[in-house]
Amino acid sequence: MQKSENRLFGTAAMMVAVTLLAKVFGMLRDILTASHFGTSEAAVAYEAASRLPITLFDFALGGVVTAAFIPIFNEILAGRGRDEAFAFANRYFNLILTVTVTITAVGVLLAKPLIGFLAPDISTSAKELAVPLCRMMFPMILFTGAAYCYVGVLQSFEKYMLPAVMSLVSNLVMVLYFYTLCDRLGVWGLSAALVLGWFLQAAIQAPAAHRLGFRYRPARFFGDVYIRRALKLALPILVCSWLQPVCNVINTRYASGFESGSGITMVSYANRLYIIIVGIFSFVATNLLFPKLSRAEATGDADGARRFAGASIKILLLIMVPLAIGVFLLAEPITRAVYMRDRFSAHDAEMTAQILRLFALGIPFMSANEVLTKLFFAKQRVKAPMLSSLAAILVNIVLCAVLVRTVGFVGIGIASTAAIAVCALLNLALLSRDGALLTGRDFADILKMLVCTAVMGAVVYAFDGFTALQSDLVRVLCCGAVGVAVYGAASLLLPTAEVRALKERILKRSPHD
Repeated sequence: MQKSENRLFGTAAMMVAVTLLAKVFGMLRDILTASHFGTSEAAVAYEAASRLPITLFDFALGGVVTAAFIPIFNEILAGRGRDEAFAFANRYFNLILTVTVTITAVGVLLAKPLIGFLAPDISTSAKELAVPLCRMMFPMILFTGAAYCYVGVLQSFEKYMLPAVMSLVSNLVMVLYFYTLCDRLGVWGLSAALVLGWFLQAAIQAPAAHRLGFRYRPARFFGDVYIRRALKLALPILVCSWLQPVCNVINTRYASGFESGSGITMVSYANRLYIIIVGIFSFVATNLLFPKLSRAEATGDADGARRFAGASIKILLLIMVPLAIGVFLLAEPITRAVYMRDRFSAHDAEMTAQILRLFALGIPFMSANEVLTKLFFAKQRVKAPMLSSLAAILVNIVLCAVLVRTVGFVGIGIASTAAIAVCALLNLALLSRDGALLTGRDFADILKMLVCTAVMGAVVYAFDGFTALQSDLVRVLCCGAVGVAVYGAASLLLPTAEVRALKERILKRSPHD
């Protein structure tokens, strides 16, 4: 058991390092995008054009590619062997390929009306640029589907590193583009680099899947009993995954009415920072968690899966709650330090920070919800999280319609955070009906985290006001260091079970013991 825990810890540490590196290059990509294009008409057109293929993919497939695949693949692998499992994987790959080819064809043909729906209030010239850019980028959906099929195969065999590396590869492609060809090819070359990045995400995983035994061949998938089961799982899972893309569509539509359409880029830059911040730990946790939950459920260890999920939520909250408050307090200097240069102005930074501050409050809910939905999917119970997502989407739509009219631009951020909070709380309540996911002791520990976070927030706020540092980067680094020190000290004085376990692990490894 100890060896298994150490291996899991080592894998998680490596994934954190790789994911952190990928996020660093993702942030550099966004910095360079803001520096070269700012909130200009070209930036608005690129944002609308690139958002459309990704949104259609999320609506048609989204998390289905891996979430409907992994539980069934692991079930076949455990019960019928490797050959049968790979035969199913090949049929599934052909299903996804068929769907992505169809989406690409529809997107290319209907790009103009779709851009008009997604960003109705941007200028006519921005729309005219966005349409051909969008048609150019639609083939990336083919590579996206293939990449996530490979992810499902590799993660089922506990091969986590290549799936973690793939976003690093695509970010590197785009960063290299900015340093080499951007001045000559502009937003057209940027669109091509995005497509190339997604192609490479699929390409780098193919050899590893081949070594495991996966062989792609054209194959019929209609009538296959396992494909039918996957499709039966797919629709509810798909609806579960709609929350984020629906929120993005709603945000984009409302943001297109602010700052002559530049509100789209401001919300996008805030969302990218939010995803970078929340993605490092939640990506690692959920990508390690889901295959393990699926195997536990497949072997009948439902109690073990529930305990593992509950422990994962607490560990994520231990990190994400103070992180969320730190970003909330320092949204403006963070945004200025990351984006404000060249064509990205102080006003752009201020507007972006307003949204980032509100997005930050959703970080703990987003992280917890990732674990909750993965537990539902591992159980192959998808109706409950589907209903939670639909309820959250309704909350987002209603709040955006009301708040944008009353409080303006920041209403977009409030509505998005409220939606993810509603979704997470509903999923927790529904899962708890099968047995307590979090015990009374767990809730006591969460209360301790909140107290420690409140102390940290008060100290950081006072320190920031007292020092009045002029450099945004120095301000963020100093306040961050103070926050980490205060939160760490408060957590030692008011320790949770996780902090005590970490302390014991460190003490056991101490050479003085």
